[in-house]
Amino acid sequence: MTTPPLSHHVLRQLEIKPDRSYLTAQEISSFGQYVGSLADRMRAYRQLREWEVNLIQELVDRLPADVQENTAALEQSIKQTILILRYAALGMLVDDVDLGRRRLAGWLPTMVEVYQTAPVDRLLHRSLNQQLPRLLTDTQFALLKPPLEAAQQLLQTSEEPPEN
Repeated sequence: MTTPPLSHHVLRQLEIKPDRSYLTAQEISSFGQYVGSLADRMRAYRQLREWEVNLIQELVDRLPADVQENTAALEQSIKQTILILRYAALGMLVDDVDLGRRRLAGWLPTMVEVYQTAPVDRLLHRSLNQQLPRLLTDTQFALLKPPLEAAQQLLQTSEEPPEN
């Protein structure tokens, strides 16, 4: 069962005011969808946590040799990829699509610029986006994809050249 991505955690969206009324049918439905998907969210989160080291190593192994030689950019890009994946996984778990983007926005674009990791980031994330559907079920990947894409957008905005 796939739930539509919500911009904020479903529990925060519920206005629970028992002195006024019960939850609306829409609120009950949203909450029911979230609860119904919680087992898949938890399984996917656990799998990502357990597979993180092997997944990242596999992504690095697939990089061209010349990219692997730039160790400073590669190390920084790996750290960034891990954090993007972790925040996306947490966002998926708590049904907060923008969690990663909010937490990473203050520093990630600056780090990409300072360490000049954009080319490596592009390669790692292209490979990550190809590997995740192979590791997760369709339902799990559908739950992870919106928060992952939201966090990865920060990489795209930091790659854009400044306007003159």
